[in-house]
Amino acid sequence: MKIAIVIDETLGSGLLANAVACMASGLFNGEPHILGPAIEGDGFAYIPITNIPCLILKQNGKPWAELLERAQKHKLKYMLFTKEGQSTTDYAQYASRVAGKQLSDVTVIGIGVLGEDRIVGKFAGDLALLR
Repeated sequence: MKIAIVIDETLGSGLLANAVACMASGLFNGEPHILGPAIEGDGFAYIPITNIPCLILKQNGKPWAELLERAQKHKLKYMLFTKEGQSTTDYAQYASRVAGKQLSDVTVIGIGVLGEDRIVGKFAGDLALLR
């Protein structure tokens, strides 16, 4: 298994980090097998982290619609993240901003996928790592 998160690399570092964190949390939802167990330190515990690769990739000018189509074609678990979601702290407000909207009606800033290594590789093969 592998995760690939494609992000609009023109976002500022804080917005970029927030978007990646939100997408990772969404992809982890319902997937307990991708997290390792907690590790006991000396008087504290390290929280579980992912035990699969998590790639962060640049959009590289690829249209979001094309990336969404790739995810759907390969039957990957996916999630889109939008400016509408990033610009509110109220989940109900976020839901009202995006519910029932077409892709062209929202401002996508990232897409994350989860799936078998080989399939995620096909999805992300022409995208560069964010460095």
